[in-house]
Amino acid sequence: MRILFLALGLCLCGTLQAQEYFSGKFRRKQYSNDGNTYTLYDFSREGNNMKAKYFAQNAYKQYDSWKTGKQILLVTAGAFSDKWTSDAIPVGLCVDNGSIVNRSPHSDMDGMVIVYNGGAQQGGVAVVDMDYNNVKVQDPLGSSNTVSYAPRSSASDRVNFLNWGEKNGVTLFQTQLVYSSDRSSNFSNPTYGNKRERRFLAICRKGGVVHHVVVDAPGSLELNLAASKAKGVLEYDGFSVLYILNLDTGCKNLLHAYNGSYLENISPSTGCTPTPTLENATNLIVYYRD
Repeated sequence: MRILFLALGLCLCGTLQAQEYFSGKFRRKQYSNDGNTYTLYDFSREGNNMKAKYFAQNAYKQYDSWKTGKQILLVTAGAFSDKWTSDAIPVGLCVDNGSIVNRSPHSDMDGMVIVYNGGAQQGGVAVVDMDYNNVKVQDPLGSSNTVSYAPRSSASDRVNFLNWGEKNGVTLFQTQLVYSSDRSSNFSNPTYGNKRERRFLAICRKGGVVHHVVVDAPGSLELNLAASKAKGVLEYDGFSVLYILNLDTGCKNLLHAYNGSYLENISPSTGCTPTPTLENATNLIVYYRD
């Protein structure tokens, strides 16, 4: 694996585009790596001005009513969906602001993502590698009392974990965790996964500050290969990578991002469904500032 990462660093061709907004708290930076383009949408959590929000139930309707008074910087899909239509639900365990959307865990989705809706951590994201760790939570939120759950493997833990989410107004979802710093080995099979465009959410550190980085990788690559190259780009940009989550591109392939003037539709193609619009999204992850 070390050889792979060194090779990635050597074949980086440099920066194609770079823009910074809001004193550098939000950056759009594009790299070429081995003939593939990777665009980083980097949100610094320093000062907690850049925040994440997730919608999984009537996603667009919720988003449309909530966005008033906020500056939206990026909108894309988060969890995978059980079908392509707007009445689909996210695959795996999912809770939207205390409302349980899906009670059934997915055995292949090893990443648990918790999006904080309030308190000192509002807009933050916690990631748990469920292949290696239980999900440890504060109960109630903000307290010193910690409870540990294994919601994917234990039915009783799952019930109690979902009850905790409901009681505390939590937002969470499951997805594939393609890189975890908790593991001793990653990307053991570089050609795992179909060749297609990819989008990742990386949780990183730089200069002691947590960053959320959405990585858009429109080239046709296998999942692990695309993720390993994305990690190489992130490290080249100076990040220490903690986790890389696979976001759903699917048939809608939704991505809207702020370009300095307005929220631009980055992927306006129709894809393989006639309704690839935000209005028909199953779930949405949003980055914004108040």
